[in-house]
Amino acid sequence: MYKSFFSFLACGVMGYSLGFAPMGNVSTSMGGAGVALRNSAWGLYYNPALLSSDPRSKFSFSGGLYLTRTNLNEILELDPQTDYTQVQEILSNLKDSKAGIETQLGVVAQIGGFVKTSVQTQEDEYGRLISVSKEEQSSAFAIGAFASSIVDISISGGSGSNYKASSFGIVLMEIPVGYAYKLGTEFGDFNFGVAMKYLRAVFDHSSYGGNAYNGIEISMPNFLTMSPSQNFGIDLGFLYSYADFHIGVTAKNINCPTFKGSGEKIQLDPQLRLGMSYEFAEHYVVAMDIDLLPYDSYSVAAPKSQYFGIGIMGDYTKFDFRFGISADMLGKDGAKISAGFNAFGILDIVGEMGTNFAKFKGSKLATPTNFGFKIGSTFTF
Repeated sequence: MYKSFFSFLACGVMGYSLGFAPMGNVSTSMGGAGVALRNSAWGLYYNPALLSSDPRSKFSFSGGLYLTRTNLNEILELDPQTDYTQVQEILSNLKDSKAGIETQLGVVAQIGGFVKTSVQTQEDEYGRLISVSKEEQSSAFAIGAFASSIVDISISGGSGSNYKASSFGIVLMEIPVGYAYKLGTEFGDFNFGVAMKYLRAVFDHSSYGGNAYNGIEISMPNFLTMSPSQNFGIDLGFLYSYADFHIGVTAKNINCPTFKGSGEKIQLDPQLRLGMSYEFAEHYVVAMDIDLLPYDSYSVAAPKSQYFGIGIMGDYTKFDFRFGISADMLGKDGAKISAGFNAFGILDIVGEMGTNFAKFKGSKLATPTNFGFKIGSTFTF
């Protein structure tokens, strides 16, 4: 198991990505909100139109994992003294029960593009009209390598104290190149962005069993032995900004990229997400994202996903802090609470936690069944 797990992480390091899994530390700690988060270094991932909204040069990287165990409390709390008949009853009543692990790894670099020069007429101190030239970056480019991997395991009852597990695992590589242009008007700024990305995927369907007394095993497919499938994807983005209010829409994978495995084919559904943010009190911003369309999650227990997230950030010169909450409106995992902290732009730490708790193996202390963390850094020039 451990060998397969480290092989799985190695795949992630090679550069894989999946759908709208929360990418980057800032948005992850703000409930996954990133479509209208203007100062984010991860605009290339969430909404390519963000590149020209804040065209400063940026560099950021992030990595972490998230573990889930849903509707499995009674099994997680079993101990060797639990009656065998009771175990059988628990297994026979399992419904929408699943376990899984997600990893996200990524790096992004952004650089300002063309400079737009405008000439304005204004009065000097003597009341004379003079022409003043003003230079402003109206576009930006970015390149990245984003990583997400998911293994989702649906659990059902077997014979006696044994359970059955149906597993789906997928790893995708996404290397995007993006460009955005800003059109400034007296009614606000209109930003338009596009990203073209190279995709490389491996995926696996499998099944296995285990004994409930030993807990639920998360068996990792050995992705390194699989033959990858290649394709390309297209993302489009739009952002409108007026004063401190921003509203954006992004469409990912609009060309419906497909990948072929051994005897089967999967397709990445187009994903349409709306985002809004508001900057206030000089240092603070509140942001919200919502999926406008459901998309395939490849889970037997919850085959469709549609996320909503909201968060707040306090951004100061030497540090920032963030809090957020998110939920899959079609899923069974419940809400996820997140928080993050950045010091001097060098060390950024994020913690995530679900709202379900269990007393593992008869322990007196209840701990979250769903939890994760991320570590990264962001530099703005």
